[in-house]
This record gives sequence, structure tokens and C-alpha cells, in this order.
Amino acid sequence: MKLRCLTLLGCTTMLLAACGSPPDTRMPETAYAKPLLPEIILQTDHYTLNDSLHLFMKFEDVNQVVDVQQSAMQVQYDVRAGKGEKDPLLTQDSIQVDTEIDPANGGSLYLSLRLPAKFVAEPNVLYLRLRQKLVGQERLSTFYKVPLQPKMLQKKYLLVQAKSGRSLFSNYTTTTEKLLLHQFGVTEPIKLQRYDAAFMAALPPMSTRQQAIPQTINAIDTLSYTSGDTIQLHNSGLYLIQQKEAQPEGLLVERDAFPLVTTSQELLQPLIYITTSAEREALFKAPDPKAAVDGFWLKVAGDKSIARELIRKYYGRVEFANKLYTSHKAGWATDRGMIYIIYGRPSQVTRVGNSEVWTYRESELMPYIKFVFNKKQNTFTENHYELERRRDYEESWYSTVAQWRAGITEI
Repeated sequence: MKLRCLTLLGCTTMLLAACGSPPDTRMPETAYAKPLLPEIILQTDHYTLNDSLHLFMKFEDVNQVVDVQQSAMQVQYDVRAGKGEKDPLLTQDSIQVDTEIDPANGGSLYLSLRLPAKFVAEPNVLYLRLRQKLVGQERLSTFYKVPLQPKMLQKKYLLVQAKSGRSLFSNYTTTTEKLLLHQFGVTEPIKLQRYDAAFMAALPPMSTRQQAIPQTINAIDTLSYTSGDTIQLHNSGLYLIQQKEAQPEGLLVERDAFPLVTTSQELLQPLIYITTSAEREALFKAPDPKAAVDGFWLKVAGDKSIARELIRKYYGRVEFANKLYTSHKAGWATDRGMIYIIYGRPSQVTRVGNSEVWTYRESELMPYIKFVFNKKQNTFTENHYELERRRDYEESWYSTVAQWRAGITEI
């Protein structure tokens, strides 16, 4: 994963709650980095026009191991009347991938699909299978599910990146990015209400404290736009996009290069998960924050090369969390983001109903452990999941944090 490097050691992303005081342990004499594996994610966006759902898809390897655009051969899709692959088939087809490579895509694969509105109904699900040809004769197939919810037919606008003309895809943007608004079959302007809400970072998995979540937050201002307008949101915060007769959607606006980490504040804030309160206070009071971050990782690693690897891995996970788990707050600060940063990629992710189960199989450095996240209703996002916290996570949590603080890079 590419990182913007600002510190003397090498790499580079965000704050807020106390995690206790993890014990210090000795650094091992040697540390070896495991090779990255492909992690191909699907992001979608859509609008509705003339009784059709226009679906846009972006396939991206967030670990940047595989060039998805170059290796993809075909995307097969089925629409089924249910959440199981044995449910009745309503329609199926395939999309052949254009062999002409566009360097501007950065290795991501962009495709579009039009579905008749009659298929966009509960409990219908769009099943996608991305087929790739890797080095030699190796093949890779990745499967995805997209629930076809009736509310999708209400959305008659699209936000696109002004520079590329591509759909925004994500539920976040930055204060420097320019967007264009396209509306379809409607003339009423859309409204963006801004909320200046500060949210805490996730509490540790064994915490019994209730996270302080405001029941209501007030809008600071309201902006109005019509089709063809250029939108640049100069104020960071949480926005609610409202179009008449459509369900509101949230948009988190961050500064700088989000989801990348490039500023000293962004470097300091995610350290909440592996530092003591005293360490954090000293880091935030340091006259040169970037030098303070360098000093922290050098102290942890005891060696510059190991420190570079720890920085690459830790902030690489922060960026991954920002890309995948951003909700009403930055991805690194969410429950799933916290677990991903500390424990890494799960051995298995199982989705049942509104729950995700992350399983980490037993290894030399980590015992078997399982985390359950439940989807919660949220006005601003469909991506808000809360961890089922348990006291018996304490030993595993502090043991894994201690490995970070011992300079172990295989976590």
C-alpha cells in the first residue's frame, strides 16, 4: 500500500479515547515481514432513471499486490430472489473486461451495469463474481453480494470527482476535492447540511464503559446545489445529503489527503490504541510532532529498519481502515478499524444477517480469537457496526499490543 512519507523514518493518519496502559516487553532480535496478499474490495454507487438502476462498480486491491484492471477477465452476475446462492434465479449475464488499459485508473477496475427496476426489491440480491488471470496460469475468483434495496430507486443524483469524472464511490471526501453534481429526472436542488460533531475513537474490546454518543446533533449550516454545480466543501465535518423523496445519505469530509495519512496530527491520533495516556500527552505537547512520532517508533523498535517496517504496517492498516470502515467518523476510529489495526486481516469473515464475525485462527504469535460486530441504525451511514465487547478479550488485547511495543512486525 502506498503511503505518503513525512517522518524521518519513512511513512505516515487520527485521536481521542484512553485505552489503558499496555505493558512493555523486550524487542526480539529478528523480525520478518509476511508478504502481502491481495485484498480485492468492491465499492458501488448508483442512480435511477427511466425504470432502471444504473450501478457503478470499482474493484480495487487495497494492498496493491494485484493490478485488477490488467488481470481481470470477466465479471459474471446473477440476481436471485434471496440471500442464498440456491434461491430462485431472476436474471444472469456477464461483463467482458476491456483489454485496453487506462493508466489513469491506477490499477482499479471500473465497470457499470444497468438493471431493470423490477429486480430492485427485497429480498433480491445481486451476486458478482470477478474472474482474474494472474501470473502464469493462476486464476483468482472473488465473490460479492449487493442487496438490491428498494430505497436505491429513490436516488436520482450522482456525485462525481471533477478531475476524473468517476463516481465518488466512497462515503467520504476531502476539503480539497472538487465534485460535480449530476441529477436525473428531477429539478429540485439537493441540500447538504453540515454537522460539526466530534466522535471518540473506539474503546478497547474488553471495555465495559458505554461509549458517549450524542442522541441529537444540530446542523451548523445548509448548502444548496443543482445539477451541473461544482461542489467543494471547505469545512470538514459530517454532512447529510438530502434530495426530495430520497433517503438522506451521509458524507464525511476530512482535511488533507484522507484516507491517506500525511500530517502530524493524523500520525499521532491512531497511536491511542498502543500508547499510555502519559505517552500521548507527551506526544501531543511535543514542539516537533513528527520528530516525536519518529522517537516513539525508534524507542519501540530499537532499530531504524524495524521502525520503518512497523510504521509501514501500522499506518498501512490505518489507511485500510479509513478506506473500508469509515462511517460517521474516520475508519481508524471505528470498532472494526481498531480491531483491524491491532490484529490485522482476519483469517475469516462471516456475514450473517446484520452481523459480521471476524475469526483469527491460532498462530505462533496469536491464540484463536473471534470478534462479533453488529450493524446499528445510523442516520448518516449504512457502514456503522459495533463490537460486542467482552471482559475476556483483555488478555489477548494487551498481549497483542505488547507485541507492537516489542517491535514485532509479524502481527
